Amino acid sequence: MAKAATADTTDNDPLRSISDAMRDAIHNASEDAGRARERLSEAGSGVSQSLSRFAYTSSYMVSYGIVYATVFVARSIPQENPIVEGFIDGGRAAIEALNEARQTPSATDETTPGS
Repeated sequence: MAKAATADTTDNDPLRSISDAMRDAIHNASEDAGRARERLSEAGSGVSQSLSRFAYTSSYMVSYGIVYATVFVARSIPQENPIVEGFIDGGRAAIEALNEARQTPSATDETTPGS
């Protein structure tokens, strides 16, 4: 009979039920926090992918628009006129200057006197 009385008091003990409720609340809160972390990490990777895709698409569209417009204008100008010949000669001169600049050693590559 003493065991039954002890069992009844532990089942009806308000402090015991409060501690059980707090234990359950802490357990549920930690589970919810874990699920929230998982959702945030998934959302973070989704946002990152969206931003990367936006940057790629924007860059692609800008470069395509510039190149397409340039080629369209270049093809629409008649080839046998002084303007086109000037563009061609200027382009060749720029390429030659770039090639010469690549072949010239920079100031840091030159040997110092006395070395």
